[in-house]
Amino acid sequence: MGKLESYDVFHSRYYKGATYSGNFEMPVIEGTDEVPRGVIRFSDSRSRKRDDSEAWVVPYEHDIKIERVWRNAFRYMDGLLEHPGIVSWDFSMYRVMPFALQYWNCFRGRLIGSLYERCGGKCIPNIRPSDPRSYKYVFDGLPTDATVAMGTVGNLRDSMDRRVFRSCVAETVRRLRPKNIVVYGDAPEGIFSPAFDAGVNVISFATRTQQAHEEGD
Repeated sequence: MGKLESYDVFHSRYYKGATYSGNFEMPVIEGTDEVPRGVIRFSDSRSRKRDDSEAWVVPYEHDIKIERVWRNAFRYMDGLLEHPGIVSWDFSMYRVMPFALQYWNCFRGRLIGSLYERCGGKCIPNIRPSDPRSYKYVFDGLPTDATVAMGTVGNLRDSMDRRVFRSCVAETVRRLRPKNIVVYGDAPEGIFSPAFDAGVNVISFATRTQQAHEEGD
């Protein structure tokens, strides 16, 4: 029969000790008000040449590169715990996706963040702008007066993207009153003006591509 874990298609081990909040039972992330000194993408943290043990691990890259953590989170947990903390996983939530799929991707990203905390690490919750339907659950289980994170890479391509993102920033500020918003990528003033106007500390980190361009100049 093999090991029982090989039949655990529901990843039931991820749920042990988790708590939930809201009508949609979103996993709770306790969070922190800390601000990373630096960040590193998950795939780079797996590289001996590019890893930085002092940097927080962020999930802002293609789903195919972060999906493996969902498939076998405990395989990667020790490596992740060698870093000061992580940003909760950022599975895609495209506006054209059905509601259930958007919710599922948000749920499992939060569950990985919750699991990381239950293993002894610190987690900054990621907030992925989608559409107003996601406001029914996307803020549930998140701390107030703390640090949250957002990734702007590929999310500000057209006027609709920018309106959606700015609306999410405004709703985040209204509901969570964050002390800090950590941004992976650019943080344009027009998009983050609701946060700036509320006195929120907005900290942007250059992407891997931006760093490569700077190093090549």
